[in-house]
Parts: sequence; C-alpha cells; structure tokens
Amino acid sequence: MIALGTQGGAVHILDFLGNQVKEFHAHTAAVNDLSFDMEGEYVGSSSDDGSIVINSLFTEEKMKFEYHRPMKAIALDPDYARKTSRRFVTGGLAGHLYYNTKKWLGYRDQVLHSGEGPIHAVKWRTSLIAWANDTGVKVYDTADDQRVTFIERPRGSPRPEVLVPHLVWQDDTLLVIGWGTSVKIASIRTNQHRATNGAYRHLPMSSMNQVDIVASFQTSYFISGVAPFGDSLVVLAYIPGEEDGEKEFSTTIPARQGSAQRPEIRIVSWTNDELSTDALPVHGFEHYKAKDYSLAHAPFSGSSYAGGQWAAGDEPLYYIVSPKDVVIAKPRDAEDHITWLLQHGWHEKALAAVEAGQGRSELLDEVGSRYLDHLIVERKYAEAASLCPKLLRGSGSAWERWVFHFAHLRQLPVLVPYIPTDNPRLRDTAYEVALVALATNPSFHELLLSTIRSWPRVIYSALPVISAIEPQLNTSSMTDVLKEALAQLYIIDGQHEKAFSIYADLMHPEVFDFIDKYNLHDAIREKVVQLMMIDCKRVVPLLIQHRDFVTPSEVVPQLLNASNKCDHRYFLHQYLHSLFEVNPHAGRDFHDMQVELYAEYDPKMLLPFLRSSQHYMLEKAYEICVKRDLLREQVFILGRMGNAKQALAVIIDKLGDIEEAVEFVTIQHDDDLWEELIKQCLHKPEMVGVLLEHTVGNLDPLYIVNMVPDGLEIPRLRDRLVKIITDYRTETSLRHGCNDILKADCVNLLIKYYKEARHGVYLSTEEEEARAKRNEARASQGAEKSSVRTTEVKSKTSRGGSRCCICFDPFSIQNVSVTVFFCCHGYHTTCLMDSTSNVSGKKGSGATFRGPGQQYEYENGDVDDSDDDDASQSGASRMRCILCTTAAT
Repeated sequence: MIALGTQGGAVHILDFLGNQVKEFHAHTAAVNDLSFDMEGEYVGSSSDDGSIVINSLFTEEKMKFEYHRPMKAIALDPDYARKTSRRFVTGGLAGHLYYNTKKWLGYRDQVLHSGEGPIHAVKWRTSLIAWANDTGVKVYDTADDQRVTFIERPRGSPRPEVLVPHLVWQDDTLLVIGWGTSVKIASIRTNQHRATNGAYRHLPMSSMNQVDIVASFQTSYFISGVAPFGDSLVVLAYIPGEEDGEKEFSTTIPARQGSAQRPEIRIVSWTNDELSTDALPVHGFEHYKAKDYSLAHAPFSGSSYAGGQWAAGDEPLYYIVSPKDVVIAKPRDAEDHITWLLQHGWHEKALAAVEAGQGRSELLDEVGSRYLDHLIVERKYAEAASLCPKLLRGSGSAWERWVFHFAHLRQLPVLVPYIPTDNPRLRDTAYEVALVALATNPSFHELLLSTIRSWPRVIYSALPVISAIEPQLNTSSMTDVLKEALAQLYIIDGQHEKAFSIYADLMHPEVFDFIDKYNLHDAIREKVVQLMMIDCKRVVPLLIQHRDFVTPSEVVPQLLNASNKCDHRYFLHQYLHSLFEVNPHAGRDFHDMQVELYAEYDPKMLLPFLRSSQHYMLEKAYEICVKRDLLREQVFILGRMGNAKQALAVIIDKLGDIEEAVEFVTIQHDDDLWEELIKQCLHKPEMVGVLLEHTVGNLDPLYIVNMVPDGLEIPRLRDRLVKIITDYRTETSLRHGCNDILKADCVNLLIKYYKEARHGVYLSTEEEEARAKRNEARASQGAEKSSVRTTEVKSKTSRGGSRCCICFDPFSIQNVSVTVFFCCHGYHTTCLMDSTSNVSGKKGSGATFRGPGQQYEYENGDVDDSDDDDASQSGASRMRCILCTTAAT
C-alpha cells in the first residue's frame, strides 16, 4: 500500500498502481509524516495540528493522540499489529521524542529525549529507534531501554528546517543517514541476537552496543531522500541553480523561485561511485525546493537479491513524492534496459540484447519495428532494408506492411532484394508493387531484370508490371535492360510474339532458339533486318525454309530500306543466292538485282547464275559485267544476245583463250563464225597452231591450212600437223566402226520385227469379251481359257475388238471374209474394198470368214519367205490399212 498525506490533513491509501483504496480525514492541518507497521495493517500520521492519528486499514479502529504542538515525525512499532502494547514514537517542534505504550490503564507517553531542538525524523527497526534533531542523530534500544549512540550533524549542512535529514534502515544493523550533502552509513552492533525461529534474545551485557561508521561521503547535490538498493544506495538528488554559486551551495538552499533543475534519482555505491542517473519528469520542478521532495521505498527481502538482480515479483519499489506528482521507480530488468537503450537511440544494442535472450521473445517485433522506424527517420533506407529479413522473419503481414511503407517513401527498390518469395509468401500485390517500383526508376532496371528472372512466376501477375512499362516505350527512360525485362514479362504472360519483337530489336543472340521454341516463324516477317544483323547465316536458311510464310517480296523491301543500319546489299546477296539454289524461279523478280549482287560479292557464281536464269535483262547484265570487267560473263551474255562476233572478239582479244573460242564457235553452229575465228587468228601464229589442234571434228584442217598466208611461221607446226592427221585417222576409223555397228543393229531389229509381224492375230467374239471382263473381276483366277473355237491363239489381239474398224459390226454377223493387218486393225473385206480404190486380191493373207457357222481360218505362219519376196519383187499392189497405212499380212 501507499499512503499520502496532504496539506489539508487527509490521508489517502493507494495501491501500487496509484488507485485509491481508502481515504482518512484525520487532521485539520498539513500531514508531515506517515508510518506503516510491518504487517501493513495500520498507518500512523503526524500533523501540524499537533495530533497523531493511527488508523486500521481493514477495520474501523482509529486512535488519535493530541500533543498540542506541530508533530513532524512518527514511527510505528514494526510489530504494532501483533503486540498489544501498540507502541509508537513521535516528535515535533517541541523538541520532545515521545515513546507511547499501551498500559493496563491506557496509553502512556514516555519522553525518550528532549532539549536539543525539534525532532525532524524518526525510524524504528526491530528494537532500535533512530531520530534526528538539530544536533545530530541518536539511536535508542528499546530492548535495553537505553540510548545506543550519537552521530553528529555534518558540518556545514543546511539547517534542518530548510533541508530535513533523512534516515533509513538498510537492514537490522545498518542505518543510512542523508543530511544536506553528506551520506553516512552506521553499523550498529546490539546485545540482541536473532534466534533460529526469528525471535530476538538478549545476550550478556558484556557485548554492549557499538557503532561504526562504515561509509561516509560528500555529494555535489542536496539529498532530498535516500534508500537502500541492494549493496548500493538510491539517492534523490536536488540540483541547485547555477546562480547560487559554489559558496552558497554548501550552506544554504536557493531561495529564488523558478530556477531549480529537475530532481534526479542516482544509484551510488558506498564510495560515492555513480552507477546510474535518471532525471525525473516532475511537473513544476522549477519552483520546488529540496524539502518539497521525499523518497520512500517498499521493504523487500534482501535474501532475494543476488548479483544486482531480484527475484521476479520481489523487486523493491521506490516512490518519489513531489507536491503534485508521485513517481514510482523500480530496478530495471532486461526489458527496462532494452527500453532505455531504445530511448537513447541505441537500437542496435537493444536488438543485440533481445537476440541474446534478454526479455520476452515478443520484444523482438517491437524492437525491430522501432529500429526500422529509427533508420527510416535517419534516412538509412538501405540499412533498414538489409535488417528486414532478421527483424521481420516469417511474418507475412509485417513484410507486407513494410513493403507498402517503403513504397510510400519511394524507397522500395532497396528492399526488393530482401523480399521473401516463400515462407512467407506475400500477396501478389506486394510483389507487383515492388516490380513496378523498379520499372519506374531507371537506376534499378538491372535489378528489375534479375528479380524477374529469379522470382517464381506464380507469385505475381505480369500484367500490372507490363502496364507500367509499356507507356515508357519510345521514351528516353526506356533502356535496353528495361526492354529485356519487358520481354521476360511478355513470356510470363504468354505474349510470345511481343517478346520476340523486343528480342529482335535488342539483337538478342538467342532469338533463333526462341523462335523455334515457340514456333514464331510467322512473326519473323517484320524483323528480317534485325535478324540478319544478329546472324545472317542462321536467319537465311530460316527464311528459305519458311518462304511460304515470309515471301521474297516481303524480305527484299525490308533489306533495301535498311541501308543506314547495316550492309543490306550483302544480306540481300546471301538471301537471294540461297533462294536461287533452292528454287531458281522463286526470286525471279529480283534476278536483275541479283546479277549486280553476284558481280559485287561473288563473281565466280555469276556465270552459273546467268546460264541458269532467264529472268534478267541482258543489256543491264552486260553493262554490269563490262563495268566490273567480267569477260567470260560478257561472252555469255553477248552470245545469248546474238552478238556472237563481238563475243568471239572478247574471247580472242581480251581472254586470249583459243580453246574457249573454238568451243564457243562450235556451240553456235555458224560457218560464218568459223571464218571470223580463222580470220582473227591468222594474225596470231600461236593461235593458228592451237586452232589447228582443236578443229578436228568441227572443221576441215585443210581449209585452215589453205587460208594461212605463205611465210607465216607457226610454232610447232610439224607436231601439230602430225597430231591433226593422227586425230583425223582415229576419227575416221571410229566413224566406220560406228557405221558398221549401226547397220548390224538395224538388220537384227528388222529380222526381229519381221518375225514378230508373222505371228497370228487373235480375234475374239462378244461372248468371249464378256467372259473376259468377268474373269478380270475375279482377281484370284489365273490365265483365262478361251472358249473360242480357234485352231491357234497367238500373242496379238485385234485392236478392233472383233469388230470391223469401218462399219463397227462384229465379224460374226456377216458371212464375209476378214482382213487383219500387222497393226492389228481388222476389216470386213467388203468394207475394205469399198473404201479402197485400188483393191486387189492378196494371196494367202489374212483370215477368212466363210459363213454363219463361225468358222475361222488363220494363216499358220509357215509361208515361205520367198513368197513375200516374190510379191514384193513383182511390183504388185499391196493392200494397206486405212487407219495407219500398214501393209497387210
């Protein structure tokens, strides 16, 4: 419990949280001192009205004692509630220290001391009572009923009326005295000894009380209160104003109002080593004096104090009282230390303390949040971002909160590398906001690209990021890195054609693999130039392979319009050359251009192209060849133009190749050209010799020899003539041999034809034709057996199908003879005779039909060859087929 006395004489009982429990209207003047018994059941108060009032906190019991002089101090017996004697001591301005005890006949006062001025303070511990007056501090032992010691008032200390002395028992034998600027600690050895049951027993008188001053020191401040703190002391320090000066500081109290400083709580050792200092937040401190403050503490079990720490719930509490405030102080625990570090801006140390296990684990979130807030205020955004993984850990909500906070500060790019993508996984919006922040800042485009590549595609939607980047196209902020990032986003969103377009513009070397992977062959028609610039060796086969989708009429104009970007003519040459090799007619509209390209980049391929193509202008091609001095190409074009003589002149005058000249003239098959060749060679003896060597088989060498002027010296003429004669003989021999072989082959073929022509001709009936058709429908049967009543079946069949080729009637319906020729055409003899003006009877030829009995007669093929020879030699007129004029059999 906490007891507060007021200037009006009221006593308020509060709990440790400051909530009022009871209120006693005990006095009519200011309350000067209060005292609890050890059990906390009674509270005693002294007042300027000259009365002492003792109230029970749990009953209606109340006792009041009148002394008729202002009473400044009171102390209840620690065992007041347990003993019937109900003892207390009190003193005041009268200078008497009253020792009140309950007797059989009532309460009786005993004056323990008087005559040395007012009693300013009194404290009771076990059987020892300590009080202070104007001369000093005295101690009285109630057990022996005698005074123990006297401790003189410090020299130079202010008068007690100005700054009252402060007494506190640290334990049963240690008395702490704070007076002015002096602190003394007295150790009192009594004749009492605590037994094992906690009671006190007297020792022999030989061990009388002794007092030792175990510690004493001076302070630089006025002492407004003192209390034990383990092995140290808690001192309520009053700092005088600077204008008071050091001289007055030690003797007087500053009287000027409004110049005082904040009171401080200091923890000092017995040697005055300052361990801690805290300024107190007291209202109106500027106007207060040292005596306006007081310090009280709740007793605690000293046994629970170890190493500067108290057991949980056993910490001492200190109460600093001013006219308007009550400040509660307690020893700092780990959390207080952390809070203190945070208040002083030492966030890193506070974080280290939390991580070391000091305080509750929940403090990490609070410390982390405050640390991040501190770094943000200091604009240390990068450092704050780097600490987020450690401070936020697996809290998805905390991560999202800080992501949006960084975004609000426009500092989100520094946080992006630390944003988790799994455990925890944030909402899609958080990732999208992060990517948009990177996209809108050119300094972080590299980070955007690496982030898109590293983040899983499933954690965000690409559309919001694409929408943020697309407006930057064709602006100064659109970098190549941002374009590549946009292409990656297009791929994620399935817009592969747009991604290909960007890759092509960026000249990305992997664009061809991208085309094959997503089958984007239709899309290359708009990016021919870019693809050519990347790798023409790869794109040309691609264009040729898909020329149905990307036609030459689409490719060539693009390359022509790219004159400022690349060597477009070389790309044109590569494309048209490959196209011509695959399909000579596919690019025929550009063959004129191709002539010029071949002449510029690959002259060796120009002549084969000229020979293969028919779709170029000869005049233009000739001009190109003349300009570039391509002689053989000129010869070919002149030859195709019909200007053979000029072509021959080019061969002889410029090429000087007589062999090629001979070959050219031979191909032309023009006798006049031979004469022109001979004329142009006559002036060059060496050419005449070469001409003689190469004219065998084309021109009579004697003709050339006759045209050679007399006296013309021809190198190696004899050898060449020998060669000409030898080649001529060889050629003549070959011709004769070939003629003999040809004649023999002709004879053999005629004999074979004659024998074949003498074979019989098979004539079928309508019945057999129908049966044959049925048999053909049965594919499983073998060769047919003819039911025709014939004597012999041969290898030929009448083309008329057993019908006359003139009247188209079957042979079986007329009783007339039938004539069949070697060409297998058959006729009724009468029809043939009517159709021929010079019909004559033919001996032993053909087959005759004699009547409706369908009797056929065939020549058996045993006719002598002499018959035919006689017939042919007789000059008789032979019957011939009307349709093909083939002689009859």
